Amino acid sequence: MSQQHDDLLGNIISGNKLLEAQARAWNYSFNYIVSMALKCAVELGVPDAISKSPEQPISLSNLAAAIPLHPSKNDALRRLMRPLAHAGFFTTTSAAFLAGGEEEAEDHYSLTTAGKLLLRGGPQSPFIELFLDASTMTSWGMLSAWFHYSADAVPFKAGHDGASFWECMEKDPAQKKAFYETMVGDSKLVAGVLVSECKEVFEGVESLVDVGGGTGTMAVAIARAFPKVNCTVFDLPHVVAGVMKEEGGGGDDVENLHVVGGSMFEKIPPADAVLLKWILHDWDDERCLKILKCCREAVAGDEKKKKKKNGKVIVIDMVVGNEDVVGNKELCQAQFCYDLLMFATFNGKERDEKEWRSLFMAAGFSGYKIIRSLGPRSLMEAYP
Repeated sequence: MSQQHDDLLGNIISGNKLLEAQARAWNYSFNYIVSMALKCAVELGVPDAISKSPEQPISLSNLAAAIPLHPSKNDALRRLMRPLAHAGFFTTTSAAFLAGGEEEAEDHYSLTTAGKLLLRGGPQSPFIELFLDASTMTSWGMLSAWFHYSADAVPFKAGHDGASFWECMEKDPAQKKAFYETMVGDSKLVAGVLVSECKEVFEGVESLVDVGGGTGTMAVAIARAFPKVNCTVFDLPHVVAGVMKEEGGGGDDVENLHVVGGSMFEKIPPADAVLLKWILHDWDDERCLKILKCCREAVAGDEKKKKKKNGKVIVIDMVVGNEDVVGNKELCQAQFCYDLLMFATFNGKERDEKEWRSLFMAAGFSGYKIIRSLGPRSLMEAYP
């Protein structure tokens, strides 16, 4: 036994505390098992089977039959569900039934709010498919090697023979589909909260440009909720081509919705408000400044003719360590993990308030305000 080990078992640390610490190390070593169990449950269709069942909560045996699984797999399914219920995706209750004249107990399951996000067509199932795919996860196993040896700016490239995430996605149609479904699902979720709980953000706004708006999910929701706001989806030409298609934004029947193709690094259409929903975290500071300067120009009005508008740039992104998140372990963990994801996959970053202030001031804004928290993200406004 090493001297270090002897010291741990000495008077400084009790044996029980030491064993608790070991359990903590186990848990963080095994977190990937919960992730893989979650991926398995989504691929099996467990959340959908629970949701569609007339029996609520659904029994283990009926859940297995609904998937369907061979009865010999029932106990394995029970064991799969146990850590996922502990993680808060399902609730588990036990109910008695008669088997061979004897009373036995069987687990019954229902969906929590987090579990409902896993339904097919929901915001989280394509996210799981995308980021827990074996090819996407390859670079994480090489992270320490990247710190020591790799000259690549992005760890993802080091794990994929120099190819970027975007290049890999173009070669894999399933991954590309999962990515866009992830973005659409998240936008639906955020848009629902935005138009129902943050209506004051759109007061006095007559025109809005959704920069990097993809197939228009956010803009369509805003346009429907606020018919007097002229909304424009602005993205690369080949991306916005899907806005007026049902499989995209579904904006073909929205009169106050428009589409403009272009580059956010060059020029953004003028408007009262510019929306950047989860855009800036993809980019390093230099390219964020280019985007923000274009946004400021779009909302500043015609300064040469002294015609200024009370425009603003609306930013939905994380503010790491903001006061509404501090003390909430779940939200803090989401921020820290997402920051690592952005760094390792895209060379992007999640920023704290000091970093946001620096960017806004460097881009020429006169001020900014954090309006409110949206889970681990925040709703901010920057003023020209």
